[in-house]
Amino acid sequence: MIHAIDGENGMFEPEQVTQAIRPKSRYMPESRLVCVEQTANLGGGAVWPQEKIRNVARVAKEAGLATHMDGARLMNAVVKSGIPADTWTQGYDSCWIDFTKGLGAPVGAVLAGSEEFIHQAWRIKQQIGGSMRQSGVIAAMCHYALDNNLDRLSDDHDLATSIAQRVSAMDKVTRVLPVETNIVIFDVSEDAPDAASLVSLLEDDGVLIGAFGHRRIRIVTHLDVNAEAGDALCQSLEKHLSANMDV
Repeated sequence: MIHAIDGENGMFEPEQVTQAIRPKSRYMPESRLVCVEQTANLGGGAVWPQEKIRNVARVAKEAGLATHMDGARLMNAVVKSGIPADTWTQGYDSCWIDFTKGLGAPVGAVLAGSEEFIHQAWRIKQQIGGSMRQSGVIAAMCHYALDNNLDRLSDDHDLATSIAQRVSAMDKVTRVLPVETNIVIFDVSEDAPDAASLVSLLEDDGVLIGAFGHRRIRIVTHLDVNAEAGDALCQSLEKHLSANMDV
């Protein structure tokens, strides 16, 4: 049973964790685990403040709960903040890291934790039938991504910032979430094409974006797009979101 906590740009306060812990009752699920996401996807790739993310872990531990970090884009937070990954994960029992996303591996991720935890994770993997043979080729791609594509994440951040600045000036864009890393999320006005229609229009122009709600769009930068691709994206958006565009 998941109990989601509302927070600003995907980041909640330690006090909210305390309030969200269910009372001990046979009529209610038992609170067992607190999860955070670094960076916060729905918050536009927001980076948690270090003190806040540590205090969330502290409050959880004081309540006897386990902690997990969804660090699919943890390395974006590392590059943006200059804080090492092992510092970000202090206080968290486990962490998930993707080697896809901005790091660019075509497939691959890891689950990190204590030796005992990982042993149990392997056991559960076998229990539910998850298995892959000859996976060394995937590990090799993940090693390559770590060795070669980590520092260049800052290029993605710069491109996302540039795109956000251009998008915010478009006539039919009503809100752009703050951009810290490589995700741009924005809302379009009622007289603009809705998100699904805008996705289709841009696809016709050879640009792929994602609908994130009825009038919300998400754009993600990565190593397969560059400044020229950013220009193509913005030109297509300007065509469909200008004031003289007929819906």
